[in-house]
Amino acid sequence: MQDDNITKIRTSIFTDVYKQKAVEDVPEIILAKALQIKQKYSCFNSFYDPKMIWEKKKFSKKDKICSKTKSRFHIIIPDFTDDNMNKRQLTGYLNKLTDKNKAVIYEKIQDIITDENKEALFQIIWSYIKTSDSNLYFNLIYLFNKDFMQVSVDRLWSQYIENEEWKPPSYILENNLLLLNDEYEMYCNYIKWKKEVSNLNMTWIKLKMNMDVLLNTIFDEMIRYINSGTIYKYVVDIYLEQIYKILKVCKNPDILRKIGELDINTFESSSKFLIMNILEKK
Repeated sequence: MQDDNITKIRTSIFTDVYKQKAVEDVPEIILAKALQIKQKYSCFNSFYDPKMIWEKKKFSKKDKICSKTKSRFHIIIPDFTDDNMNKRQLTGYLNKLTDKNKAVIYEKIQDIITDENKEALFQIIWSYIKTSDSNLYFNLIYLFNKDFMQVSVDRLWSQYIENEEWKPPSYILENNLLLLNDEYEMYCNYIKWKKEVSNLNMTWIKLKMNMDVLLNTIFDEMIRYINSGTIYKYVVDIYLEQIYKILKVCKNPDILRKIGELDINTFESSSKFLIMNILEKK
């Protein structure tokens, strides 16, 4: 790997500069916009603020596309017949689940699992696992019969690999999300998808699936994408971030060798640092 012209700067320097920026220096219209975005799109609540919007406005000029309302993740079961009573009970328990009450909730969930409803209940639990990296949800799969659980996990793993569920959807591949203006719903969908893939990759590791297969598949797709023509750096970063997070837990000398052979000078800055972080895991 060539690493010419790469300078590492402590994050504390950027933090200090950011703290020096006063909210009072941001135009009122941007403050109002920040409030509107936070109220309408939940994915911005934790880290988006007026100063970030103001910087984005100053340095980005783009074409506007349509935007729709984004709501937080939730599962709705509209059928209120007796056949769906257990599904409603399960979602109620999952929404109340905490570290303090997990023993009680786990017991209640196990009590409602039957041969007739286990498929549906497992799918609901899996949906929660995708949205959270907490072991609170992950450990629920062990409430099911061992053979059924293993068959279900193997099926989901096969679908994940064969359907390339780790691969960015077309709206991510075909739109430069870093330059689109006011496409907050699309961006929130991207954040949601990225989080789900990260959670699933960690779940596969916990389940001791063959991560070498996934690592090689992601790497090969990244190379194919890079060689395809017009590329967006954040898409390359999506692949590199997945590889980096998996390698933090699962060692794979072959992938490290392949990444070490990449010409780092052909990548954008963010990708360069991800590559360097990966290689530091040797």
